[in-house]
Amino acid sequence: MTDEPATPQEIWAQIERADELIKYASNRDPRTAYAQARETLERAMAVAKNVPGAAALEQQARTRLDDLARLEDAT
Repeated sequence: MTDEPATPQEIWAQIERADELIKYASNRDPRTAYAQARETLERAMAVAKNVPGAAALEQQARTRLDDLARLEDAT
């Protein structure tokens, strides 16, 4: 059994996890939280390419990565 998401619902859960890491980054080291969120989103994007019905989730992850880049530039 692998830790990789295998369904659109599991990919969405990964994206939500990244959102939570970003949301609460100010409660801990923001750089660490952002790095963890980036890793989570990149993994979700990579997996979404191979999961039927997950193309929109790949785009969601890309949008969140773009938003994260702006947050990182602001710090």
